[in-house]
Amino acid sequence: MTLLIYGAGGLGREVLSALQTCGEHVSGFVVDPGFPVPDMRGLQVRAERLETLWNPAVRLVLAVGDGRARQRAAQSLDAGAEFVMVRHPAAVIGSRVSIGAGAMLIGPCSVTTDASIGSHTLINPGCTIAHDCVLEDFVNLGPSCALAGRVTVREGANLGVGVSVAPGVVIGAWSTVGAGAVVIRDVEPGTTVVGVPARLIQRRGDTTPSHPSSA
Repeated sequence: MTLLIYGAGGLGREVLSALQTCGEHVSGFVVDPGFPVPDMRGLQVRAERLETLWNPAVRLVLAVGDGRARQRAAQSLDAGAEFVMVRHPAAVIGSRVSIGAGAMLIGPCSVTTDASIGSHTLINPGCTIAHDCVLEDFVNLGPSCALAGRVTVREGANLGVGVSVAPGVVIGAWSTVGAGAVVIRDVEPGTTVVGVPARLIQRRGDTTPSHPSSA
């Protein structure tokens, strides 16, 4: 079967490296029509729409950094599309951990036990995910995120580099947590939080950030 990577940017190269380290043969890359076609280490880059390219002999990894874009790409394909889970050999995965189709663990990271990683979720190098965590589909964890036990990260949430999340916290769907934040309470869906401890700066639909008081 043919293995293709959707997305030909930095994440695409990282996914390529992880797959090759696992001994997988990658046939090439796919980008949407109109996007630049870069040199991807000599592999073919095809500018085609996924829904016209895909057939049952094709396996895919959706290697675009934006969770919404991964969601749209996944929804554009037939239900029978085969998505490859990428697990770098340096990723340490404990017992009773489920990992969804198309999830990407692209370097050294740790998932301890009794955890769930959703489909098309991105876990960057250096992340630690403790017991009983749940990461839903299309989540992004930036490099070196640390999730304590029983944390839930809802669909499409985006955690920046070095975010720390306290035990039992729920990160709302399609929310954003800024780099280096320490999250000690739940984050509402669609909001943006930053800082230590993390505080709200923007709600869904806001046109400009609102700055929290120092109280």
